[in-house]
Amino acid sequence: MITRTDLGWWLDLEPELDWQFAVTYAEGAPHEYVAFPRTGGLDERDYARAAHVIQTFGEPMKFYKRTRIYLTTPMGWKHWTMDRDLDQAALVNRGRVEHVYGVQNMPRTRSEFKSAYDGYASAWDRSHAMTEAEQDQVADLIRRSFGDRLGRTLDVGCGTGWPVTAGLAEPVRYVGIDPSTAMLNALVAKHPTLAGVHAMTWADAAKQRVLCGTAYDAVLALGGSASYLSPLELSELRTRSKRGVLLMHYAPDQQPITDDLDPRSAAASLAAASDVATEQTAVGRFIVSFVPAHPAESAPLPVSPPR
Repeated sequence: MITRTDLGWWLDLEPELDWQFAVTYAEGAPHEYVAFPRTGGLDERDYARAAHVIQTFGEPMKFYKRTRIYLTTPMGWKHWTMDRDLDQAALVNRGRVEHVYGVQNMPRTRSEFKSAYDGYASAWDRSHAMTEAEQDQVADLIRRSFGDRLGRTLDVGCGTGWPVTAGLAEPVRYVGIDPSTAMLNALVAKHPTLAGVHAMTWADAAKQRVLCGTAYDAVLALGGSASYLSPLELSELRTRSKRGVLLMHYAPDQQPITDDLDPRSAAASLAAASDVATEQTAVGRFIVSFVPAHPAESAPLPVSPPR
């Protein structure tokens, strides 16, 4: 888990390091770097820790056509790494924040919400995501519910964007909503070109009308995300879908690693989905429900007491 203690460690360490100037890029993209084993005072674990800090507390920026996650520091630097596998990082770069390259049309991941998931995000896919068996079952359910081509896809509580990584949704037709900056950073690091990224809760997205009147071919709330939605919010999702909504709730005896889920609210959400689901099945730690769409003028999803 990455916390603000790790961020403080890196910010305190930065001014003590022997940063080397990258002579090759002196004219086009001046920057400095530290690298293993050349730079003293850093071992392999330190580079991995720094890489996780940068992805957790940074945000996307563009270097011409390439999108990376950059951490801006109080000293006026922006830090970035080059390795897709953060645990294999062996180099950290830094450049001046005022040095900007190309149009900055990257997704915005900065959220006003402090999420319990932030500290787990940089290692989520490797250590905390759905198991392979859960992924296989959910992929089959998605294909059975929506077909092989999802078309426009809305993913609420999208996290690191598993439907895109699994090849179920096209990035250019995928809109993700999640209140965790760090989870969205992990998503954008893998898939920088997306139809939309909204760093907020579903409640704020609905209030701010960030989706306008768009209707989606598939609406998803996977990996337990549905457990955080109220019955009314589940009803709102149904109005957004042309074909239906696939919901994944934590089973009644399960809790996320963050341990931040209110059991009564989660039970009410699952009960409300169960009342209108046309298909429901247990998948590992989760209960997966397919709920058909209803038009905006239809009656809202019934609010059921916890079971």
